[in-house]
Amino acid sequence: MNPSKSGWLNEFVDYRKKAFVLNNEFSKIRMGKHPDQSFYGIIQPTGIMYGYPVNKFGFNEEHEWGDKEKIKLLLADSLINIAELYNETTIDNEADFIDLIEDAMVNLSDFYKGVYPEIAVSTKNWLGKKKDIFSLAEQIINKRVALTVSNNANFWTDFFSRSQLFLDIYIFGQWNHTHPDKVLLDFFKGEKEELSFTSLKVLAAATHANQHIEEEERALFEHFISNSPLPIEKKRVAKEYFEHGLKIQELPIQESDPWIIRKFFLELAMLTVWSDKKVDEAERAFLKSFNESLGFSDDEFEVSLIAVEGFLLQNWSQLERLQSKIDYASVSEEYIGHLVKMCSRHMNKLESMITEDRQLLSAIKRGNSSELTEDDRQMIRNKFLEILQSIPNFRVVMLPDEFLSYENLLRVIPKESISRILAQD
Repeated sequence: MNPSKSGWLNEFVDYRKKAFVLNNEFSKIRMGKHPDQSFYGIIQPTGIMYGYPVNKFGFNEEHEWGDKEKIKLLLADSLINIAELYNETTIDNEADFIDLIEDAMVNLSDFYKGVYPEIAVSTKNWLGKKKDIFSLAEQIINKRVALTVSNNANFWTDFFSRSQLFLDIYIFGQWNHTHPDKVLLDFFKGEKEELSFTSLKVLAAATHANQHIEEEERALFEHFISNSPLPIEKKRVAKEYFEHGLKIQELPIQESDPWIIRKFFLELAMLTVWSDKKVDEAERAFLKSFNESLGFSDDEFEVSLIAVEGFLLQNWSQLERLQSKIDYASVSEEYIGHLVKMCSRHMNKLESMITEDRQLLSAIKRGNSSELTEDDRQMIRNKFLEILQSIPNFRVVMLPDEFLSYENLLRVIPKESISRILAQD
């Protein structure tokens, strides 16, 4: 499979059909308390929410693909997943799944034609014959992704342009089950522009959190202003925001806004703050104040930090643009600290689960008096990971299992809990 060649979408759809039949993957969606949380559980681990595609599909040629090829597949996959999530009927056989994908491709074509008329493509080929829906959708995705990837792009231009694909996916989720008329079409176009502009405001506020603007941050705004379809007046205002910053209370985000949108803006700010290698006290205070303004609890704030930092740690080897900017050791220590704090809030649940698992408890006892075998260490690691994932706050967060080694998990699980369990048993 080669996403640079014509026909790649048909091949990918065939792959998705086979995956559905073999794995019934739709039943494995990370379900939250409501659809927004399920949406987050599907999209956040892939990296598209942060502008960094990291999802792997298992194709032999995947290691040879560039960013543009990866983003094409990830965008197509995400749009299909969201169509599945909001589908009103049960998908439990291959025929239903094929129908769903075909409907999603029709909606995808209509969506981009309506919201991004500048990338619309002809529905007919040069002979006047109507194109099949997969060929049409492929051309549209190619054109949309081309707008997000530049050969001369730097960290900030990539970060901003690609993160806006998340807004495509979000609005497509609404579009997919509303069948918009002219009035709704105008609403969705306006919503996309406003959400994109709000993203810029959030970035401006976050970059001014410590009163120091990096050159790459300046390049972000210059790129946005020169390439944005926003009206001239909004471009002028954007430049003012960058030069002078803006306060949290000036950000047009309300507690009543959708949960997933507030989550996106919070984590966008978090990744922006992390991009200069370390989070200082001024930036930490900004993030906490921003979180409070969005109506999130302290627990939800910690979970977002865990999600962003866990994403960085899990995918460090793939995030080449970030490796030279963010200090791995700083992220690691921050992440461990957040996990320890979260575990301390759920100590009774953790102790109960450890006590009830006789195999785990037996291995912990052996480790208290002698050297454990590698098999024992691996078993303890796997069970500790399962216990962490059972914490309600982590229901829709992907934990970085590669980073959470046996040694690191021993730092996370409260030592006083282990001591108390051993003393009681």
